[in-house]
Amino acid sequence: MALHYGVLRGRVDIFKREDDLSTPHLQIRVVDGHNQAWRVPVNVLSGDHSHVIFHRADPLQNHPLLAALPQVTAGLTLLPPASRSASSALDYFRAPLFDWPTGVAVPSTGPGANDDLQDVLITYLKQLRDQDGELFIFGAKFPEPGQQPAPRPIDREFHTVQGIHDIHMNQGNQNPGPFAKDNGVFQDGGLVLKFGTRYVGLFIRFETQWLPTDNATGHRSPEAHPIPAGGSLDGGGGGVTHPTVYIERALVNPKGEDPGKEVVVIGNTATASVDLTGWSIVDKNNNIEVLRGVLLPAGESRGVVLSGSAAQLSNKGGTIILKNPAGEQIHAVSYSKEDAGQEDRYIRFNT
Repeated sequence: MALHYGVLRGRVDIFKREDDLSTPHLQIRVVDGHNQAWRVPVNVLSGDHSHVIFHRADPLQNHPLLAALPQVTAGLTLLPPASRSASSALDYFRAPLFDWPTGVAVPSTGPGANDDLQDVLITYLKQLRDQDGELFIFGAKFPEPGQQPAPRPIDREFHTVQGIHDIHMNQGNQNPGPFAKDNGVFQDGGLVLKFGTRYVGLFIRFETQWLPTDNATGHRSPEAHPIPAGGSLDGGGGGVTHPTVYIERALVNPKGEDPGKEVVVIGNTATASVDLTGWSIVDKNNNIEVLRGVLLPAGESRGVVLSGSAAQLSNKGGTIILKNPAGEQIHAVSYSKEDAGQEDRYIRFNT
């Protein structure tokens, strides 16, 4: 089901911790450019008391969303499902914003300084407020159309009547299950902080959410499995299994006319060759280039020249997805407009 999803642009005003262990949130009051106040509750503990997994992209870079953020209008911009893409909405899986090994299982509350998720979020929010930076919040508007719920105590304290929630990954929930209705594609939540020309991304998911997900519904695919978490609050990495076959580099902006010259370099970490016949490369507009006659030797890489009549690599930033013959997403990468601005240079991706 599609959430009443959008992006809110404003500035941080105040925030308040919740340290109980029922369903705690970090409550944030945001004021937009029209002097309208919004409440933003950020989950810091799952409803079943399992940890949330925190991802920090500092700085956030190499993503097509960054070119579009300056054009987002003040206040809330709703994003109908048909309009959502890597340039306007968040999808942790299809348009990567961070490296999965950076995920940290963080407690919602703790006795010391900088030892829980609320501490980390508040540190960034204080810095943003002190520097008069802007906050972009991706999530679902509340109340939904036709609803008139009674105001909560926090709304009376914040003097708010509306807000944006679901500031977390919104796919891969168990189906059937209480949160299956929130599954979808390109409707993940998150916080993007703008410090002058520097962007920081703060992203949250639940231990109970699995990947991969179906491209139409956001429900778990048959081969889905839990996403391991690792790392620590100081930014150390953890152990996530990387795909054996992956996107290593791409020539997005070749010299001269692009069609027929763009190249995607695919790598193989296995000790056996992989026949890529029937595999496909998918661009940000879901154009599909089906591969034929590409044998990927053990431990080597091969460049695939795109035909120009199917998948194309936008010079304005985009995503590249590699799928196996069953149509399952094996790897995905994102790149920005700035990355693509270097003519006749390969973009190298972290894997």
